[in-house]
Amino acid sequence: MHARPILGVAAGFAVAFFGLAPETVQPDLRANAAPSARVAAPVASDEELLQIIATLDSGLAAPHEPARWLSRAKTALWTFTRQLQARSVGRDQEALVLRHLDDVGRRYPATAPAVAQARRIVTTLTVGKVAPEIVGHDLDGRPMKLSDYRGRVVVLAFSGHWCGICRSDYPYDRQLLERHGASGFALVGVNSDPDPAMARTAYQHNGLTFPSFWDGPRGGPIATAWDVIGWPTVYVLDAQGVIRFVDLRKEQLLNGVGELLAEAATVDRP
Repeated sequence: MHARPILGVAAGFAVAFFGLAPETVQPDLRANAAPSARVAAPVASDEELLQIIATLDSGLAAPHEPARWLSRAKTALWTFTRQLQARSVGRDQEALVLRHLDDVGRRYPATAPAVAQARRIVTTLTVGKVAPEIVGHDLDGRPMKLSDYRGRVVVLAFSGHWCGICRSDYPYDRQLLERHGASGFALVGVNSDPDPAMARTAYQHNGLTFPSFWDGPRGGPIATAWDVIGWPTVYVLDAQGVIRFVDLRKEQLLNGVGELLAEAATVDRP
């Protein structure tokens, strides 16, 4: 019932902030979406995108206590990027989002670091982008790289035993390994526990046999490079290292990995 008024507000923002005539906002921005063969997440419609933008603007404009406004603004921007990461966004849509973020930074200078983070996520960590390289060490101190797993479907899980929600995913981690461990699949962790020996013990006690980077306590260099501020955060990559899903959990994660493995088998079939 409220979709139309929200869209009207969002379109008005697009005209006022970007200097776009209404006819430039209305065409299908999905024309340059990544090919469906490379992107498995749902394609964002133009209406969805304008709703997401309007929700961000409403959150930023809503009256709050001055002392708490910046914290709420950061949360609104983080939620905005997570909504975008759950979808496949075309090039024209991404350009619109980036222009809007630039305008947010001009209107609300205090949000500049959060806006810069949102821009990085949109340009490098959304569906259809090749995942950035990770170079680090495992829980035993041995060197490892994310690109070592190229050619396999990869679930990259930022987690830690300190995190209760992460621990609730352990049964699904084991199921992933049981179902797909021998079929061109790799589960790779980025562990944020304060001590690697503690992390190794937690893995052993919970039957977790997958390799993991050790990133040190929360906010380590890998999490920082990937702009992770919430745990768990999960990326699913295809065999070419392309991000296909972000933050699938539990049964959805099992199904998403199965879908990509079935797709890879079809592509590889002579």
